[in-house]
Amino acid sequence: MATPTQSTILCVDDDKVTLRVIERLLANNGYAALTAESGEQALQTMQKTKPDLILLDVMMPGMDGYEVCAKLQQDKDLSYIPVIFSTAREEEEDKARAFALGAVDYLVKPTPKDVLLQKVASHLKTKARWQDLGQTSTPRRPEAQAADFSQFKTFLSTRLSPTPKTRETLSALTPVQLYQQAAAVGVSATEMARYVADFLHLPYLPLFRPEEVALGILPPPFCKKNLVVALNDTGGGYAFALSNPFNWELIQLLKRWKGQSSATPKLLVTDPQNIMSLFEQEAVRDTENLRKSSMADIEEQLRKRYQAEVETIQTVGDAAEESEPVILLANQLIEDAYGMGASDIHIEPWENEVIVRYRVDGVLRIGHRFRPQSLIRPLVSRIKVMSDLDIVERRLPQDGRIVFKKFSGKGLDFDLRVATTPMNFGEKVVMRILDKNKAIISLSNLGFSPRHLQLYREKITTPYGMILHVGPTGSGKSTTLYSALKEIQTPEINIQTIEDPIEYTLPGINQMQIHREIGLTFQRALRSYLRQDPDVILVGEIRDRETAESAVEAALTGHLLLSTLHTNDAASTIVRLIEMGIEPFLVSASIILVCAQRLLRRLCPECRETYQPTEEEKQLVGVAPHADISLYRPKGCRTCNGIGYKGRVGVHEILVPDDAMRRSLGTSGITSEVIKRLAVENGGMTTLYWDAMEKVRAGLCSTEDTLSEVRKDEFDSRPPWMFEELGLERPHTLQ
Repeated sequence: MATPTQSTILCVDDDKVTLRVIERLLANNGYAALTAESGEQALQTMQKTKPDLILLDVMMPGMDGYEVCAKLQQDKDLSYIPVIFSTAREEEEDKARAFALGAVDYLVKPTPKDVLLQKVASHLKTKARWQDLGQTSTPRRPEAQAADFSQFKTFLSTRLSPTPKTRETLSALTPVQLYQQAAAVGVSATEMARYVADFLHLPYLPLFRPEEVALGILPPPFCKKNLVVALNDTGGGYAFALSNPFNWELIQLLKRWKGQSSATPKLLVTDPQNIMSLFEQEAVRDTENLRKSSMADIEEQLRKRYQAEVETIQTVGDAAEESEPVILLANQLIEDAYGMGASDIHIEPWENEVIVRYRVDGVLRIGHRFRPQSLIRPLVSRIKVMSDLDIVERRLPQDGRIVFKKFSGKGLDFDLRVATTPMNFGEKVVMRILDKNKAIISLSNLGFSPRHLQLYREKITTPYGMILHVGPTGSGKSTTLYSALKEIQTPEINIQTIEDPIEYTLPGINQMQIHREIGLTFQRALRSYLRQDPDVILVGEIRDRETAESAVEAALTGHLLLSTLHTNDAASTIVRLIEMGIEPFLVSASIILVCAQRLLRRLCPECRETYQPTEEEKQLVGVAPHADISLYRPKGCRTCNGIGYKGRVGVHEILVPDDAMRRSLGTSGITSEVIKRLAVENGGMTTLYWDAMEKVRAGLCSTEDTLSEVRKDEFDSRPPWMFEELGLERPHTLQ
């Protein structure tokens, strides 16, 4: 029998020798030890004597440790007893399954005595602390907390533009109903989590791996009830991932657990389903299957299967895409990319290996290297099957689309735009992830400065004219145009788009897909649209003179036309249209705004560090040499995967032609340099460079990354507002 000061430990193992050794070790260190040689015996013992902690062997005949732990969680009186699994296996999937079933830790045999004793003492201490916290009353919810949620509902209302019925539902929403009523207010649970993170300025965590969970910090039943888990932090310590930061009692409990009276612990917002999936029985069974199909195992299976000579592969390669390892590999590559927030996946055949690269925040990084090189054939064939492409045709490029929900066992709902191209060592595949949850972003969240946002919103509400977005591929042009359409969309206007391809379906907007093979080009579609009574027309891209002429005609005949061009800045766009053969007077009459843009990597707000810039850097960012200013640079933490950057932010250059510029366009041989000078000196235009440097001064971006994406202007292009806001001395030419 245990004395009042002793803790009782139940040891469960089918090996009698192991039981005796552990029993003696625990007794010699002041614990009362109980033993059981099977799962059935352990459950009977627990019903008679409620232990303080359980050491549970996993691999036992009959009822194994996993089943014992699962039954334990079904009993509310026993579910909070800490369980430490003990096994000879050391797989991350086993640790994830242990947490899903309610274990607080996972020891690998043979376990050193000091490690065992340290774990037992640590988890007993944690249990005692949770008991103390449970007996301590939670402070009364302050009025400020209720006001926070009220402000969040107002914030949500401005983002959603709700109908009267939806506004009524939103008004009655309570913190407890946050996700239960998400669909009723017109958003998914994932979108709701993003809105919460945005409003509270907390990091959003789209996905996390089960092996990232910090065992032994929070009791699994508590995690399941409150939808919160502790995650290991790369910087040391841990952070809490939760779905509802408006749960006042939970936040207070986490504060007291961390020993903080007022400071909020490090919080990450995630979709509640990400946490629930850790505990669902389906997830447990999936984990058991994943143990057999981890990336290392998949590679090994593929290596064995495709180690044959190239001639052999060529005879069976077309059917090999249906083999299980290739299916698992294709799915895993896509899921990994989505989990890390990648925008593109590149699968590249090199001479001796297959390289997989992910583009995260605009930068490509090697994710995997696979050998033998010959597995490129079955892998590409599998992706072609998923995207309904011709698996026999390897000589010509092909384009397709994958609806990943059809192939994902995890319920991930996003699409991929697929492009295959023949290379010298095989076909290369590039997949662009089209996340429906990120399709439409409010204009206010795209990085527009307040002065640019006001000007842009004013111009997109004009009844006619042409608005062009320009920049390289991947600079956010389509996203900005979609956001603009969403902002001006009302039942009173007819919006029609011509796209190639249609990346996102926009409710309430008429969208057309280009099909060149049957003659449905941008030009033909645009001419057809002019007879469809449109108010606003979006043309995916102006690529040739015919499309440009039709676009100008539409803009001059009472329609608002939005489109894109691939030029470097706003001024060169006007010159490009003239070079296409459009008459200068038509260009000057039709264009009302040109927006050049780029995407810069956003510094991680969790780990960015300040530093004092040199005089050269001060000159680059536009401040006086004697100015007292601090800039920011990347560091790296768990939130940003050690990179130092998390997400991207847009920088813009908005050119609005004035009368002087329109007259100058008739000058023979006018250059983009002249147009740019006129826009800055007469119109006060902020160039891409100075808009980017404004974000550097604000701590959103680093100087180094900005200079790698945006080129410095060749003349003093500082806009008038800079001299006023930064207290700079004006050059004589600007005074």
